[in-house]
Amino acid sequence: MTRHTAAPGRHEARLLLWLHEQCGRQADVPVPTGGFGQQRNMPALGVAALIEALQERGLVRVHEDGERPPPDAELTAAGLAQAEQLLADLGNPDAVRRYTENALIMWAYEENRSGRRPRLKEFFIAEQSSFHGQVLGQAIVEGSAAYLRQARLLALDGTGIAARVELTDRGRTCATGGGDVAAYVAHEPATPGLTIGSVTGTVNVLYGSIETFNQETGLSLDPEQIRQLMQADRDMGDRPGGAPPSPETRTLAARIRAQLAAAPNSMAAQVLLQTIGPALTRVLGG
Repeated sequence: MTRHTAAPGRHEARLLLWLHEQCGRQADVPVPTGGFGQQRNMPALGVAALIEALQERGLVRVHEDGERPPPDAELTAAGLAQAEQLLADLGNPDAVRRYTENALIMWAYEENRSGRRPRLKEFFIAEQSSFHGQVLGQAIVEGSAAYLRQARLLALDGTGIAARVELTDRGRTCATGGGDVAAYVAHEPATPGLTIGSVTGTVNVLYGSIETFNQETGLSLDPEQIRQLMQADRDMGDRPGGAPPSPETRTLAARIRAQLAAAPNSMAAQVLLQTIGPALTRVLGG
């Protein structure tokens, strides 16, 4: 039997997660699948087709009993592992954000290539708006679009989901290179729009002051992400031989630098940059 390595599609992921719940998170437990069709208002033949697709990937095993479709199905060990991974991703805000950023880039690329400048709200009817079978929320989509604009990958004409979307030249390069936003920003950071000026007097920026920075600049820097960056920088200094930063740390630093580069040149931004700038330099170089 042929095995496909591609990730399950939207409806296949939903069925996989449904089976995972129905079987008590165990492999080799047969489950009648008619309930899935009733829950999703999907015809029996449609459910049977999804089961067949998952079976071809080695994720489920079908019990043929001669009855009308859909048949009973059970998760294989591989299917159980895949379902557990889907759940872990859905519960990981960073994984959801990374997916949303990449999905927006590829969606905008396809739309712009067709000569369209769609509104952001049209993303919600696109295939890319589903992450492991669950439709993304408005807040995560708007937040990811704002970050892509700050990273100079996306141009937004308007506000919120009513804004029209168009890729910048950087965004098109990212899309044609595979659409991995984190990797692109880490290797091709935007030219900073803000420089570190001199701040007189003793500077002692606490993490809680990020809130003041956010209010003054209109950005949404996460104090926890700043804490993670500073801790990673300290950990690097404690390691013998100057071990390089992890890919996750570089991605985090690149995200913070892109947001700071888009910030207005305010005193809050200057103070924050003077505090975390050395850490960004050590992590990203240059």
